Amino acid sequence: MDLPAAPQRTLRQLPPRPLDWYTQAVLLFGGYMSQVGWALLALGSVFFWTLAVRSEAVEWFRGSTANWQDKEGVILEADSTGTVEDGQRIWRYLHSVAPGDGYRYKGVSYSVCKKFDAGQLAYIRFDADDPRNNFAVGLRRSEHRWQVNLLLLIPLLGLLLVAYPLRRNLKVLRLLKIGDFTRGRLISKNPTGEAVRLGAKVLPVFRFEFRFEHNGTVYHATCHTHHPALVEDEDSESILFDRYKPSFNLVYDAVPHLPKITPAGRLAPVPAEKAWVLFAPGFVVGVNLVYLVGLWF
Repeated sequence: MDLPAAPQRTLRQLPPRPLDWYTQAVLLFGGYMSQVGWALLALGSVFFWTLAVRSEAVEWFRGSTANWQDKEGVILEADSTGTVEDGQRIWRYLHSVAPGDGYRYKGVSYSVCKKFDAGQLAYIRFDADDPRNNFAVGLRRSEHRWQVNLLLLIPLLGLLLVAYPLRRNLKVLRLLKIGDFTRGRLISKNPTGEAVRLGAKVLPVFRFEFRFEHNGTVYHATCHTHHPALVEDEDSESILFDRYKPSFNLVYDAVPHLPKITPAGRLAPVPAEKAWVLFAPGFVVGVNLVYLVGLWF
């Protein structure tokens, strides 16, 4: 015995439809690829502010235009950092130099394996225009070697993954606000050869194509999803389209996090449990603001 078809929903709320900021944020930052991108940006933000901004490469760029001079100075402290590079311990040296303006300026340098003891003399290279910018000759200015900057590929990849679905998400928001509602008939379902892993499950991704009419002209709407039941549960599927450009459309049930359509034909508020979508973007913004404020003050 065949099961009865699911009752068809109809969006009767006319455009332009108001969307609260929470709904718009969930839709803008939602989606599997976008969330992976934000996670990589979160990891990359922590790395950037704790390692990359203090790497040897950054210090080299900062000092490329300095007016360097060398003068004998003294090592004040020599301590192990506790970190190891190529099997050898990294040492941190606090040193000072008096460039001749009546002040002594302190600085920090690093080396792989111990080079100096406290109290030893060493040549200090300093910027004559800003003697606070100084380091011991023959030592490096950062605990981390320049290769650590290669890890910047992590946030760069995250940025690409965030930017790629952004155009699609903006399209979704626009059609939710101004789109007309219609129904489309399924005309094809084909595997894409791609898959999405959810825990221990590997779900194949399918491409669906639907047919709908507007003002006597036939148009097509396509979608990709690894949850085919979402777009096969009704005799015809919900389509939102731009009346002035019907080829600009979306298959409603194939888009994650979209508001439910109430029995009265209106868009229901996005439930509060969807707020997890905003965690990674909020973390990225928060971490960068904290470090920027710290630099400012």
